Amino acid sequence: LLGNGIGENILGLLNTPGVQQYPGAYTVPATDTYIDAIRRAITRVMLAEYEATGIVLHPSDWEKIELTKDEMGRYVAVTTITDGAVSRLWKTPVVASPAIPEGTALIGAFGLGAQIFDRMQSTIRTSEHHDDFFVRNAIVVLAEERTGLAVYRPEAFVELNLENSIA
Repeated sequence: LLGNGIGENILGLLNTPGVQQYPGAYTVPATDTYIDAIRRAITRVMLAEYEATGIVLHPSDWEKIELTKDEMGRYVAVTTITDGAVSRLWKTPVVASPAIPEGTALIGAFGLGAQIFDRMQSTIRTSEHHDDFFVRNAIVVLAEERTGLAVYRPEAFVELNLENSIA
């Protein structure tokens, strides 16, 4: 999501040129909530001729959305058991992850817009044969994976600034 593209680092989706921004130059209606802003971002994906397949939110932002109540104290966004308890908003799956900054959401057509290439599967190696590790009863662990990210259609994604998208 946030890679900087320097050296061997992947350029993350949020730093990819061409990813749509909301609200950006759009005028935000005075009555909009986080839920409205996400729906408007889904519309931006649709206007780019893609279907949104996912929403990525920080857990704190997802909590705010799930705890949103109407004027009678009823919850607005509810996860249903009949849907396999999949978190969804506007029929779109939601992934809550601390990997995205609080106050930011990413909505997009993840399957069509980008692809991860896995050059080497994850490997984990351990060793106690370094310097005095054996004597100190220490172990070193090396974990690595080699991947690449290709963003074919940056317009299939919308970076949503939640704080600027509500009145």
